[in-house]
Amino acid sequence: MTEIVLGLIPVYGLFVIFVIVFLACTGIPMPSSIVVLTAGALAAAGDLALWHVLLVVICAYLLGDQITYNAGRMWGPALIARLRRRKRMRPAIERSEALLEKHGSLAIFISRTVLSQAGPYVGYVSGSLEMGWRKFTAMAVPAAVLWTLAYALLGYMFAGELPKVSDLVAAMLLVGAASLSALAFAVWIALLWRRFEASDEEAAPSPSFARK
Repeated sequence: MTEIVLGLIPVYGLFVIFVIVFLACTGIPMPSSIVVLTAGALAAAGDLALWHVLLVVICAYLLGDQITYNAGRMWGPALIARLRRRKRMRPAIERSEALLEKHGSLAIFISRTVLSQAGPYVGYVSGSLEMGWRKFTAMAVPAAVLWTLAYALLGYMFAGELPKVSDLVAAMLLVGAASLSALAFAVWIALLWRRFEASDEEAAPSPSFARK
């Protein structure tokens, strides 16, 4: 899959980069990180203009973000419930909910930089929870710009070592996914503990008062 996509970049250029990043930002599995790295390397070789790459990737990222947020806003719980019924998407939805539960609006920034795999699902959940559009966008825009600069400039500066850099990025994404799973598990345990404490308090007998 990745090799096919990368093979299309020299032929279709910026159009392919835009489509891949956009689809990835809506939750469709696509090698967006590797594509942006490759685009940066092609810019270093003079095949693409770096500022064109940056502009196209940022626009694709922001458009995907707005679609996920507004889809969650429009269809709300019904959309989340439908995604949750799919075995492949259920863990991502649960992790996104855990991320928002723990970090609030900061989760939007985290899920578009450090834990970018969760980005689309955090967008859907944010919209379904009716988070304010300004609050969502205020976190999503700088995160999209930072993500784009990081990957495009990494490919640009290390164009000669692109295979090694790609392997490093793939390893980092795996670590990020593992960290996200650990975070979701920790939040799940915390919620269970809260429920246990609440049920324990309800079950405790009320103190008796001595008669005068």
